[in-house]
Amino acid sequence: MTTNSEKYATRKKRHASIRQKIKGTSERPRLNVFRSSKHIYAQLIDDVKGITITSASTLENDIKLENGG
Repeated sequence: MTTNSEKYATRKKRHASIRQKIKGTSERPRLNVFRSSKHIYAQLIDDVKGITITSASTLENDIKLENGG
């Protein structure tokens, strides 16, 4: 059975591998999505400026209400 630390290390390794290939710009920002067991989080990121342009998650009230939560 894999431990939480092994899962975390595998996730970080996968993330680093993908990030070497993908760069976000102002014209075409990078979409980052994280799924937990209960919620989804998304961010649009401009890697040139090093800023998050916008973010959304299922924890936000307007999205909760749309989905009946």
